[in-house]
Amino acid sequence: MGKIFPLSDKPSCFEATVKLIEKSFHYKRPNSFEIDFAPLIDKSNHKNCFIMLDENENVLAHIGAKDQFLTLGNKQFPITMLGGIAVDEARRGEGHFQTLLQDVLAEKRSDTTLFLLWSDMEKLYNKFGFHLCGNQFEYSSEREESHFIKTKYKDLSETEQKEIQALYKESFAKTYLTLNRKDADWKLIEKISSADLFIKKHNGRISHYYFMNKGQDLPEIIYEYGTKEDMNAFIKEIGAFGKVWMGKPLVETESLQYQFFMTPGDLRLFTEFTLAFTDNKVSIRNINPMKQEVYFDYNEELLGLDLDEFLRGLFGPGTFEEIDMPTIFLSGLDSI
Repeated sequence: MGKIFPLSDKPSCFEATVKLIEKSFHYKRPNSFEIDFAPLIDKSNHKNCFIMLDENENVLAHIGAKDQFLTLGNKQFPITMLGGIAVDEARRGEGHFQTLLQDVLAEKRSDTTLFLLWSDMEKLYNKFGFHLCGNQFEYSSEREESHFIKTKYKDLSETEQKEIQALYKESFAKTYLTLNRKDADWKLIEKISSADLFIKKHNGRISHYYFMNKGQDLPEIIYEYGTKEDMNAFIKEIGAFGKVWMGKPLVETESLQYQFFMTPGDLRLFTEFTLAFTDNKVSIRNINPMKQEVYFDYNEELLGLDLDEFLRGLFGPGTFEEIDMPTIFLSGLDSI
């Protein structure tokens, strides 16, 4: 069995790690995982990129973790997103993935509220307590003439970048419960040069924007947007230029998908988060990881649900109708 290291301890393995990931994800040039997922694989995050090496220091597997925060009220809750998950094709079936994933989860669990990952392998991740949940609606309309300017975030002036940051905070992040972004996060977004940015100005200032495409990831998908005007009307407008992803049906659509896989992290943190998320209406008593069951208090009654039902009750699809809760939705610039 191989040995596990953070990539920061083995910088000479960086190129081989990226090569393994791109082979596993069937990357085609000129697309680059290093560009599309800069926030995950950037050198600044190598302490959270975990690799398994054989005795000759060949890279057998990789799982990257990105630590971020969600804010509810006055409290920030740490969350951990997992991505860049890859195993050497010639060494699959030897238990490397299970060993590495369990090691990463154990390393991070006590310091995080919840884990998120994106994949189409439901049966595989169900085995490790991850469940599909989260609402994701898709909207598009008939093509119209575009009045937006196409650019890249990195090509904006410092003033224009600040205008985008303000719109994110005042529009996108008020529409959804989404990730906090610090200056360092925006600097990493500059490196995602594969993401197309479309802007519209009013009186010389950016008043509307949306991001679409991200190299090989999210083609023709509009996954982040902001406006100084009505958000619902804005989504109807930009739906003519790509498929708009939403965390809630801001405009009428019948296209509903799951958003991510999720599993709780530290029980205390997840309990505090659930209390804040449900406005103190749901209090978790215990989570049984073996049976994948949750026991919780609601309306002065002790209830029990399977973990997947409970997570969907909180985050959708099919949220608890009796409780008014925010909507988690993560931009494609942040998802890994």
